[in-house]
Amino acid sequence: MLELKEVRGALLGEACGDALGYPLIHLSQEKILSIFGQFGLRLLVRTKKSISKSAPVTELTQLMLSTVDGLLWSDAKKIDVTEGVYKGYMRWYYGQTGEEPRRGQKSWMRRQSHEHEICLIHKKFMHERREGDEDCLNALSSIKRGTKKHKLNDSESSSVLTRAIPVGLLYSDDFKLAFEKAVEIAYLTHSSDIAVLSAGTLAALVSLSVSGSSIPKALETIYEFLNKVENSDSIISLLSAAQEQSVKHPAGKGGSWDYIDSINSLGSGEKANEALAMAVFCFMTIDDPFEAVIAAANHGGNSSAVASITGALEGIRHGEKFLPNYWTDMLEGRESIELLAEKFCHMCEKRILRK
Repeated sequence: MLELKEVRGALLGEACGDALGYPLIHLSQEKILSIFGQFGLRLLVRTKKSISKSAPVTELTQLMLSTVDGLLWSDAKKIDVTEGVYKGYMRWYYGQTGEEPRRGQKSWMRRQSHEHEICLIHKKFMHERREGDEDCLNALSSIKRGTKKHKLNDSESSSVLTRAIPVGLLYSDDFKLAFEKAVEIAYLTHSSDIAVLSAGTLAALVSLSVSGSSIPKALETIYEFLNKVENSDSIISLLSAAQEQSVKHPAGKGGSWDYIDSINSLGSGEKANEALAMAVFCFMTIDDPFEAVIAAANHGGNSSAVASITGALEGIRHGEKFLPNYWTDMLEGRESIELLAEKFCHMCEKRILRK
């Protein structure tokens, strides 16, 4: 059964990876070396956009937490999970844009029945706009909700991925259901096959990892499943390439920088299938979980996307113990993440016991 250490590890690992990568967004590898030295950025740091002494997170973490919020909402109100998550996303949207809620949605901005300990939308860091995905905001601005039939855009952005992490945790006993629900939720903001199927694949990978499968074994199961899913070829191809690159590196070899060329061979991380493959490579290849997240952030591509997913996968395997105190002490929203992790873990346990 899912344990609290796995939930805390996944959520805190994602957020730390996001915060580590945020200052590196748009920086080339050469620029990273020039600014931070030969070992790259290894600390969580404040930026010009920090609202406190903490290292800020981006919309990747904001929307992952909004997904947790929505899943808790769906459980409390006994509604479909996608309906609950949509409400969580609209809260985030109104917090980001300052728009007046639409008719019928004003009550969504109030403290809800599942929010006795924490009301996420009242947390200031959830309103901060950092590297926001305009496609995502534009999708949520639509009066009609995004679905498989009602497509809103052709976005392939990797911003869709981190939201699949809580879905995989919730359905840790059923990777196919995790895939299905993550795809439904992804359609709320992304309409391309690459985006939604990558989100489903990550949810399935999280589910299988929690249930005890090694990553190679989990990928074998996922390939067999994806071979029956239309338009999944590009995802299978890049994940296979990540595995091929992984076997080129002997176990325990060197530090983070020995892997940069292999990471970059998989893409920039801007597209969802690229970021997923790059994170899987870091997780499979680099033995030290801390060094894996460092490499995932310092490659010169979409640093936050790749490092956040790598951090979540390492958190599931190791719990939060792999995260140094000098990271978690600096992390924006840490207390909120820990409170949500505890509530969400309890919800996941209830779901398993009800079966």
